[in-house]
Amino acid sequence: MRGSKLSLFDEAETDLDALAEKLRSDDPADRRVAVVSLVDSAAPEAEGLILALLQDADAGVRKTALRGLDGFDGYAVIAGLAAALSDAEPAIREAAAEILASRKAVEGLPLLVGRIGHPDSFIRAAVLHALVERRFAPALLPALGALGDPVAEIRREAVSVLGWLQNPQAVEGLVAATKDRDAGVRRNAAGALVFAREVEIAGDAVIDRLGDEDWQVRQEAADAIARMGLKCAVPALIAAMDDPYWQVRVKAANSLGKLRGAEAVAALGHALGHEISNLRKEAAAALGEIAEPAARPFLEPYADDPDPDVRKLVRWALTRISSASR
Repeated sequence: MRGSKLSLFDEAETDLDALAEKLRSDDPADRRVAVVSLVDSAAPEAEGLILALLQDADAGVRKTALRGLDGFDGYAVIAGLAAALSDAEPAIREAAAEILASRKAVEGLPLLVGRIGHPDSFIRAAVLHALVERRFAPALLPALGALGDPVAEIRREAVSVLGWLQNPQAVEGLVAATKDRDAGVRRNAAGALVFAREVEIAGDAVIDRLGDEDWQVRQEAADAIARMGLKCAVPALIAAMDDPYWQVRVKAANSLGKLRGAEAVAALGHALGHEISNLRKEAAAALGEIAEPAARPFLEPYADDPDPDVRKLVRWALTRISSASR
């Protein structure tokens, strides 16, 4: 339970008997005031009383109770929030999902896993989202099953859960997800495979996404390649330096620098003349990381680039090349 805080009202009620009386009031405004006072009171009984108000007939009271739970944690709170995902009011359902994802207690995680197969797609998506960063091993099989869900949002969340689990048993499912009909699923899958130990299988799947029809998937793949240390992908990244989207080129340039792709000098050098300064910066930085003498003729004309960050990186790259040549 959290400690007390400054009340939203001039005088917060702290007498539980008086608060209990207000909770029984026929006036929803009285009940809402009582919720805020309960939160401020930090009394041991406050959590249970607030949870009970999630079933109040008045949506405003339920919403106030939900906000009041934002500072509480534990199994009962997670169970209450999970139940609120079925509320008749969409705003309450959405708020419950948001708060649920921020809770840290582990006691309620089995309850969430048990709802991955819930008939309500909103609930399926919400519990998967709440499990994403928890690395709760029992979520593995239900999340793998959710990769076949008809709702794209749920498949996206399932991929994220599997990525965080970093379990070898998830690799086959994630590889398959890189070919999902939804671009968001493919993008998440490419990022999730960064953690795969089966680099050959996972790497091929990620490299293939450099040819994806969606530019954001290509961007994610270009970034993932360096994080996976896939030096074999340098030729594919060089080709990506001609991508019609500069955002993809930026990630490709960054990855070429991290992988020290010496054969990429010309492709990176030509990018120094691009109108987008972010791309010029990444190209200069990558050439500095590679530090090949062949990059000097490409860099020198841009030592006085109009963008100060580009100038700084070009000069840094030239210094790196000089040092490496000694």
